[in-house]
Amino acid sequence: MSKAGPPKFNPIRDIIAGTIMAATSVPQLVAYAQGVGYASYRGLATAGPSLFAWGLATGSPFMSCGVTSITALMAKADLDGDGYVAEHGEEAYVTLVAAYSLWVGLCSAILGIVGFGKLAGMVPGNVRKGFKWGCAVGVVASAIPNGLFTKGSKELSALVMQSALASFVIHMKTKFPAATGIVSVTNLFYAITHPGKWGMIAAPLFIVCTAFVMKGAKYLPKSFPPGTEVIIATALATLMSMKFDYPGNIVGEIPQLDPDAGIQLGPIKIPVSIMNPKDLLSAPVVERFGGSYPALIISATLFAAVNFLSIMGIASSFEAENGIQWSAPRELIAQGVACIVAGVTGSAPVS
Repeated sequence: MSKAGPPKFNPIRDIIAGTIMAATSVPQLVAYAQGVGYASYRGLATAGPSLFAWGLATGSPFMSCGVTSITALMAKADLDGDGYVAEHGEEAYVTLVAAYSLWVGLCSAILGIVGFGKLAGMVPGNVRKGFKWGCAVGVVASAIPNGLFTKGSKELSALVMQSALASFVIHMKTKFPAATGIVSVTNLFYAITHPGKWGMIAAPLFIVCTAFVMKGAKYLPKSFPPGTEVIIATALATLMSMKFDYPGNIVGEIPQLDPDAGIQLGPIKIPVSIMNPKDLLSAPVVERFGGSYPALIISATLFAAVNFLSIMGIASSFEAENGIQWSAPRELIAQGVACIVAGVTGSAPVS
């Protein structure tokens, strides 16, 4: 059986597909911004530029990029997001995350140049499967606090610190500050074993929307495009929030962009906020790694490598199923370009 190969250019079909992709990405962008540790609207405000840069640099006609659950969690863990926000505020944290994106982007590009892609291609299949399972656990650990509890992860963390698990969490944070994953898993364990603490409105809404997104497509007309279930769930939940004074976390009002900000392309002004270069260069990224540049470089390199494993799996699937060949060095460099643009526009690293 012959493979389809790269799709032919069709402007109408491509515009429709892009619109659907953008619409179905909205809830993810909101959720992953919370995963990074800053306001939900920032996920919407910063998604476009890095995705556009990726589109210009990648060789794949199908893959797109953005902040994912894993990149959000890794950035927050590497930079101790909660602690930094508590001490310096959200605006300073946004600058810190953006500066870290620049480091991840630079390391991604270097990995592509030195041939890391070919080495990654030799990773055993079981390791890739394990990575996927790890991603799944990370997604669940990130989603549950913001789904089941009215005030999200802050409420869950407060409840854990009032429980019998508090001494264990304090011990792990004190003795092994880098082992943030075990604290997240501890919070997840508390969440699923204490349903009485769940939000009376937030939890049912989370469960119903999740079930509909997972199974709703089979009950919708076949003529509806993929992702319609996501749009429907998001629209209905938003209407409910507007009409019934939903008590849980919401995206909130999106601040107005400075009239002088943005990029002017002829008669069109693109509403993109560009970070101050001085702020990015002076952000205390290295201080978050004990003042050690080697530690920062190692962390950013590992971040880039883990990012690329997911890209490699997707690109390999397209090659096997659709006959679309791909270049590991090019995709690593594309990842680097996208992360650098993400940093310039105030976003977490993308994948």
